[in-house]
Amino acid sequence: MSNRQMIHAFDAGTPAALAAAGLASRFHAWRGASGRRYLVTVHDVTAAPAYPGAVVVLARREADGTRVALWAGRSPASGAALARLAQMKRAEEVHVHLIAESAEARAAVEADLVTRAPVLVANAA
Repeated sequence: MSNRQMIHAFDAGTPAALAAAGLASRFHAWRGASGRRYLVTVHDVTAAPAYPGAVVVLARREADGTRVALWAGRSPASGAALARLAQMKRAEEVHVHLIAESAEARAAVEADLVTRAPVLVANAA
C-alpha cells in the first residue's frame, strides 16, 4: 500500500433530496486530517472562479461519482491562473471553500486538508 491516505466527503442530505433540489452537483464537503468537514462549492474547471487566496481542492470525478482530489491549497490571483493550475493537475472540478473568513482560518483549513496526502479521495455517497 502506498503512503497515500484517504480523505472522505459527507452528504449534506440524501442523494435523492440533493438531486431534487439541484444541489448535488453544486456543493460538496471534504474531511480534513482533524476530522472536520469543509463545505465547498463545485465549479467546472472551464469556469474557474477568481477567489484569490481562497482554499481550493482540484478534483476529478470518477464514473461511479467518486471525487478524487488531485491538489489542495490556496487559489492563485485569477480565475485564469486557477484554470491553468487545474489543467496542469488534470482536474475537472474546482472546489472552493469560502466559509473561512480570515487569513488565519484559511491557513488552518489549508493545513488540515493538505497534510493528509498529495492525493485525496472523497466518496460521493
